[in-house]
Amino acid sequence: MRALSRITLGALLALAAAHASAQATSTYPTKPVRWIIDFPAAGVSDILARTVGHKLSEYLGQPIVYDNRPGANGIIANELVAKAPHDGYTLGFISQPFSLQLTLHPKLAFGLKDFAPVALIAEYPSLLLVNPRVPANSLKEFVAYAKAKSPAITYASSGAGGAQHLAMELFRQNAGFDAVHVPYAGSAPGLLDLIAGRVDSIFVNLPGALPHIRAGRVRALALAGKTRNRVVPDVPTFAEAGWPFEAPGYAGAVFPAGVPAAIVNRMNAEIVRVLKLPETQERIWNAGSEPRSSTPQEFARFLRDDVARWAPVIKAAGATPQT
Repeated sequence: MRALSRITLGALLALAAAHASAQATSTYPTKPVRWIIDFPAAGVSDILARTVGHKLSEYLGQPIVYDNRPGANGIIANELVAKAPHDGYTLGFISQPFSLQLTLHPKLAFGLKDFAPVALIAEYPSLLLVNPRVPANSLKEFVAYAKAKSPAITYASSGAGGAQHLAMELFRQNAGFDAVHVPYAGSAPGLLDLIAGRVDSIFVNLPGALPHIRAGRVRALALAGKTRNRVVPDVPTFAEAGWPFEAPGYAGAVFPAGVPAAIVNRMNAEIVRVLKLPETQERIWNAGSEPRSSTPQEFARFLRDDVARWAPVIKAAGATPQT
């Protein structure tokens, strides 16, 4: 009888817990949602998160609290998300470095299994910029200048082992010139030092660079995409400039693993709803990105494929987090 009572009590407790979980899911969200962003304010992640978050807050009926946690090329933010409560009130913004971290850092405190993908938000190309004082108006002139310069030219990136670092390393190795890497805690501070003339060049994502290109504070030499981008139509692709080379980026939203599927699907539906708005699409395009959307399952597959795509690139470059 005691054994039967324990079984009955356990079943009742499980049923009560399931009912409480279902009730919480049906009323979600009932408080603000914290959105942890992997790079500093004014960077591409921040721009895109706030573009989507403005309307997302309205559709959810709760405020979005933006929490920029730059550092270690996005690892600090991603670890915070992975370890957050799985109640749906901590959302993570991830970008291209997320895929690289899993190969570059074999002892990370998180992996793909620690996240519940919610939605792809955008894709964007990167491009090579120089300070206007650098005597190069084309990629060909830049390579010639870099080969002749002593000491070597300098280049900034959003962090050691990041997509921008790897892109420049692969390009300079293929083009045959030396360069000194100057890593930053994000692309925005690297761009500021480029504008100030403290570094010569940077490989950077188009959204964060666009205002500086338009203001003439930097010079864009080539775009690492399949085709030219409509917001900078005069900037040729690397292939057009003689070096077939692509370095795409992406942005998306994730929850920590364990968030109920109903909450994941609700958040996905609202993000996709925001991304369908013409004004959202126009803002994303004007920021130099291409609007994208997906189901949670499609985004999970996208992430797995992107990790697999970058692994051989990292190996070929001989890149480590310290280089």
